[in-house]
Parts: sequence; C-alpha cells; structure tokens
Amino acid sequence: MTRIYSTKKLQGLIGNVETELPEDNKTRSLTDWNSHLFFVDKRKCLIFINNLTYYSIFIADIFKKDLAHIDKIFFLRLNEQLRHDKIINNSESIESIFQVNGLKFYRTNNDRRTIGRINDFVYMFKTHCLYKYDHLKNMDIVYENGLINTTPTGKPDELKKSWSSPVQNMFEIKNQRTT
Repeated sequence: MTRIYSTKKLQGLIGNVETELPEDNKTRSLTDWNSHLFFVDKRKCLIFINNLTYYSIFIADIFKKDLAHIDKIFFLRLNEQLRHDKIINNSESIESIFQVNGLKFYRTNNDRRTIGRINDFVYMFKTHCLYKYDHLKNMDIVYENGLINTTPTGKPDELKKSWSSPVQNMFEIKNQRTT
C-alpha cells in the first residue's frame, strides 16, 4: 500500500484521512509520499513527492469528483512521468519500482525536508506556468514536471555533501531493485 501524507489543505479536500500515523512513519520508504493542494489560475493542483527520492508528480486542474479515482489518476500520472524521464521504458512497467495496489491517505508526518522540497517545486511549477505558458491550460505538465525532477536536491538519506536530482535518485532505486 502506498502511503500519502497530506497537508491540512489537501486533507480538507479529501475528507477521509487517517489521523493515526503508522509506527514507522519516521523511516523513509519508497512507498511513502507527501502531498499538497495548491492553486494556479484558480485551478486545483496536486503535488506528490516521494519521501525517499524527492521525485515529484504534478496533477493539474483536478476536480473534487476526480478524488473518487485518485488511485488510478496518481498511478497513471506516475507511469507517464517515469516514462518521460526515461526511468522506465515501454517494455517495463511501473511495478518494477512501485507496488500498484492503492493509496492510503494520512495526516501530515511533518517531514520538514520533504515539505521544503514541496514548497520549492510548487514555486517552480507556478513560475514556469505563469511566465512560460501564461495559463495552466497551455502548459505541458509532463515536460515541466520532468524539468523540475532534474533540479539538484541531494540525497535524503545522506549528508548534504552529495548532490543529485530526483531523477537520478529514482534511477538508482530502480537499478537496485532490478539487480
């Protein structure tokens, strides 16, 4: 099960969120993501960022009715982004990296490093949207999401002496799983 730790703003939109955190919530795992709701051009957008790799997924212009199928939307977007970033190819599936068996939403785990990355990436997303495309409907979400995923962030599990991008981090995880 993929665990999504949600900010209060997103919890208000989703509604049904687990208030008790799992016992291992302080341990960074590939199945753990943080998420946030933000607005661009008065449109609801979501960001999901992996706690282990800082790999991000943006879902733009989402409606409350779409939340009934958020599992499917999330994994389709994740698959699309992994293919765009060349982490998996057409002959590989998302299951080579992730378990695709549903999402479970929790209240925030207050992971300050990941929340800081969310704030940085949301700022970059909004800047790209407003200055490059002028409006969200004109924006190439997958391309811009790929650019953001190449931003140097470092490795969450190491000292800050080592810099890498979320794409590099995800690619390393994939290679560790396939070897």
